[in-house]
Amino acid sequence: MPELIIGTDEVRLKRMARMMKTVGHAQRLKILDLLQKRGKLSVKEIYENVGISQSNASQHLKALEDIEILTSEREGKNICYSIQNPEVLKLLRCMTECVDC
Repeated sequence: MPELIIGTDEVRLKRMARMMKTVGHAQRLKILDLLQKRGKLSVKEIYENVGISQSNASQHLKALEDIEILTSEREGKNICYSIQNPEVLKLLRCMTECVDC
């Protein structure tokens, strides 16, 4: 019998579900795509490029940071974000392939 990909560990399953739920938002996907293409960006650069308000961008960035996909650092007056967990890019590529097939 083939090995389960996901497994049965409840803590792991809940973490996976939280990650999928958090990443599965159109604006957050746009943010991740932007950061993947351009690297570290300030909150202002993110909200201007994604076309959302500053407060909305901050909420999305916080959610992605809470699940350890993004990291932030202060640079002068700006807070800049970058992808902390590059493995999430594999998930995004897979999702793109699934949608396009």
